[in-house]
Amino acid sequence: MGNRCTITFEDDTQQQHPVMLYLHWNGGLESVLAFVTYTWETFARGHGDLYTFHARFCQVLGNYFPDGLCLYGHPATDADAWSTDNGHWHFRIAKDSIALVNRPDEIPAAKEHKYWTDSHSIFDTIKDAMAGEGHRPKSGGAA
Repeated sequence: MGNRCTITFEDDTQQQHPVMLYLHWNGGLESVLAFVTYTWETFARGHGDLYTFHARFCQVLGNYFPDGLCLYGHPATDADAWSTDNGHWHFRIAKDSIALVNRPDEIPAAKEHKYWTDSHSIFDTIKDAMAGEGHRPKSGGAA
């Protein structure tokens, strides 16, 4: 069992990155939005550069889930064929902002999740993982 989702990105001209990501763990918006936000805030070279952002996003997830069994890439044209627990998240990566294109009304609830509000938030856990301090989440959890 997982907490799965698929993720795609487009730029501000609506050109879509050709690789859809399948995330087996932490596929809820409370986690995915944190991963996207962290990547956006940490890697300015990805602003408006869809391919650089995609690569840095994969780097963040690879550090967060070091076992290599969490993240997979597939042709974006197959996104609608996937069945996942959390569905599909589609983000626009522009030069000066990021936006959840589908389901944006779910963002406020995601930001109220304990992953965002605990004193040691998911952002702290991501930073620890990026610093090489390792992270091995409990099944489907961010802590």
